[in-house]
Amino acid sequence: MRGWDLEVTAANRPAPGYAEISCKAPQAVAALPGQFFMLRAGEHPDTYLPRAFSWYRQEAPDRLSFLFRVQGPGTRHLGGLRAGDHLYALGPLGHGFTLPERPVRAALLGGGVGVPPLWGLARNLLAGGSEVLALIGARSGAHLVGAEEIAALGAEVRLATDDGSAGRKGLLTDLLEGEQVDALYACGPEPMLRRVQEISLGAGLPAELALEAPMACGYGVCMGCVVERTRPQDELGDYGRYARVCREGPVFRAEEVRF
Repeated sequence: MRGWDLEVTAANRPAPGYAEISCKAPQAVAALPGQFFMLRAGEHPDTYLPRAFSWYRQEAPDRLSFLFRVQGPGTRHLGGLRAGDHLYALGPLGHGFTLPERPVRAALLGGGVGVPPLWGLARNLLAGGSEVLALIGARSGAHLVGAEEIAALGAEVRLATDDGSAGRKGLLTDLLEGEQVDALYACGPEPMLRRVQEISLGAGLPAELALEAPMACGYGVCMGCVVERTRPQDELGDYGRYARVCREGPVFRAEEVRF
């Protein structure tokens, strides 16, 4: 973990309500898929407290991009940055996804703003000889993000939308019906993660879930992002009932957490 002064090199709006900012770091950044950064843009009052974002793409060792939903004053300010602007990033933080020891057929599920951690994961899995089936969902075809970028890596991509305007109409997890896969990786809203957890436990499939939670610090001090464990650590007393999303997560094995 370290602090970075990142220079914004490009900014765009890939879909309504979303922003992607590409940044250059002063040196190579070693970040694992699923890890995140706490971002702050100067002393602007709307970003005085940093925001947690998974990194999205890393096209070069010193280049990172962040894809996020613009939904409040802080993200509006970050989404308004332009080339030449700077932001402060603390990270990489947390635990990322675990790569399999041998090639597998892996299903990656990204719902809405849960897509960003999957680009780097898909790239690493494919580099290790695994097959990647990327299942991406959104409210509508206009709100889909990341599908083309992940497909460009060589992954098979399938889509689901709430209104049926792109791909299959219905739940993202419905795309798993009839698929033969060896492992599940997911990031998205809690109802989707809960369903992936049910599928994983019911079928005996290994699965890892990237959770989202409001964070004030990003490294485990404030205890504001806890999730209940399925197996409490009794030696820690009441604290052992919970895990910190920022520290023990944000990626957990499906059997570790209780929604």
